[in-house]
Parts: sequence; C-alpha cells; structure tokens
Amino acid sequence: MSHTVAAPGISGGWLRGRDFDLGMIGGVLLLALGLGWLANTGASWFALVLWADFWFIAYPHVASMWTRVVFDRASARRHWFLWAGLPPLVLLGTASLAHLGGALVLNTLYYHWQSYHYTRQSYGIARVYQRTGGATERDWLTDAVVFAFPIWGWLHRCAQGSTNFFGGPLSLPAVPAAVANSVGALAVLLLGVWVARTRWDRPAHAWFVLSHVLLTFVSYIAVTEITRGWIFVNIWHNAQYLLFVWARNTRRFEGRADTHPLSVAWLCQPRNWVAYSAVCLALSTVGFGLLRVSAEGMAVWGIGAGLVLHQALNFHHYIVDAVIWRSPRGALIASPAGAGRQALSGRVGDGP
Repeated sequence: MSHTVAAPGISGGWLRGRDFDLGMIGGVLLLALGLGWLANTGASWFALVLWADFWFIAYPHVASMWTRVVFDRASARRHWFLWAGLPPLVLLGTASLAHLGGALVLNTLYYHWQSYHYTRQSYGIARVYQRTGGATERDWLTDAVVFAFPIWGWLHRCAQGSTNFFGGPLSLPAVPAAVANSVGALAVLLLGVWVARTRWDRPAHAWFVLSHVLLTFVSYIAVTEITRGWIFVNIWHNAQYLLFVWARNTRRFEGRADTHPLSVAWLCQPRNWVAYSAVCLALSTVGFGLLRVSAEGMAVWGIGAGLVLHQALNFHHYIVDAVIWRSPRGALIASPAGAGRQALSGRVGDGP
C-alpha cells in the first residue's frame, strides 16, 4: 500500500476554503443524518422527507449535471451525443427492460447501479481531496476503505434477503451472513489501519473519508429496512454533488470579466450562488413536471410510464456522469501546488 506524499505549504487540503468544505463534508452529513432520522420516525414523515429530497435536492442535482454538458457552447459541442443522441437510446433500453422483466428488473438494476454510482462519487471526491492536499501517488489504502464499506453494506443487504424496495419487487443474490460479516470485519480492520496511518495535519481528506464511512454504515448496516436506509445515502449523495459541482464550476469561471447575466460564467461566479441555485431548481421543476405530465396518460408495455421515465432519467444521469468526470488513464498531477486547480477544472480527477 502506497503512502500519500503531501507537499509542504498546502494547509488542510481544502477545495474552496475551510467554511465551504466543512459545509460540504460536515453540513451535508448532518443534513442527511437529520432528515434520514426524521424519515424513519413514521410513514408520514418519510413521505414528506422524500418529497423534499426529490424536489429540492435530487432534481436540482440532476439539473446541475447539465451545467457541465450544455450550459456553454464549447461543452454542448463537445458533449453533443450525451444530450442529443443518448437520451432516446436510454429511454428505449429502459422501456425494453420494463417490457421484458417488469418493475422487478428496473428496481433491481436501479438499486445495484445507484449503489455503485454513489460509491464512485465518494471515491472520486476522495481522490480530488488527496490531490488538493498535495498527494502525488495513489493511496491504495484509502481506496480500499472507500470501497470496502459499501461492499460490506451491499453484501449485508443481500444476506438479509430483501425482496421489496420502495414498494416494488427487488432481486438480490443470496449471500451467506458469514460472508457479509467477514467482509465487514475486513472493512473495520482496513479503517483501523487507515486511521493509524492518516496525517491529521491536512484534515479535509480525512474528514471526508470518515463521513463516507459513517454515512455508509448507517444507510446500509445500522438501519434494518432497505428503503428507509436508502434515504440517508440518497440525501447525502445529492446534496454533496450539488456543492461539488458548484465548486468545480466556480473554479472554472472564477474571475471572468466578460460574463453576461444568466450566462453559465455569470451564474457560476461565487457571488451569484443564489441565482445559480434558482436556475437549477427552476430547470429541475420544469423538467420533472414535464415527465410527470408525459407519464399520466401513457403506459409502456403494461408498465407505468412514470417508472420507466424516472429510471431512464436516472440511468442517463449515471452514464453521463461516468463520462464527464473521468480523466484519461494515467493522468497525474504534475505539480502538487496545482492539485486543487487541476482537480476542480477540466477533465481531471476521477470526480463524482
């Protein structure tokens, strides 16, 4: 296992500064734990929290993805297939899966894919924090910790034999409890080694990894029921993504003097965060409103159009994210001092 090599003079390894990063790490963690706990106090509270999550966090988090794809001419030209060619293909594929396997196939595919997608976001942000803190080598121990806890959680759910997710059928592979417990013991052991080895003089990366471990444990292990556990990680993922994309966009356009009102460069100036948030909320409200209207009078091969459209949107989001955040294999930070700038701009840094 390689050790992280940190450059001197980089204090804390913050992405945009102590206050912002504490909000993205600690604030989002408290938000997810608080709302998740509230949702678990009763069915009516769960419905209310789920509605608030979807409308004010989940839908805008998908809208924020589009700020990297179509909000400026260069991005729209570079990613034309993602916004013009891919959506009908994903919709056709999702509808075909619904026709062949019904809600069982869609629910099962969503549960497994979102589990990986959420983990991949944590892995990407952890890598960015490593580079911002001055790391010049890959830290395999941190990577192992980041993946070990979600794998443990997934195996734990499989060992539980859950067959229902959000009121619909779910298929999970049969896993002996001993296997899940063994992986859990390994995850805890890796965490212990990681804690003993971690340099706490640059706390941003360490705090982020610990927040990931805690939230994953609560969502997949501590909360018994699978859907009520999911609400924790969903809120955490969505809110975290919103703030990370904001940090990336502000770094990309910060200091632009040639910005016009409501252009992406103007919206992404730090002082215009309210306007940026309002635009994301407005776009998500219109977009998902249109989805609901489209679904009301439709049916797709006997499966409700609402489920097909909603899952097609999720699957498209997962695919686009996998493309726009991936850096070329082997791309390394040349200078530790430039880690933060490079990690938050362009196609560098294994992002969410």
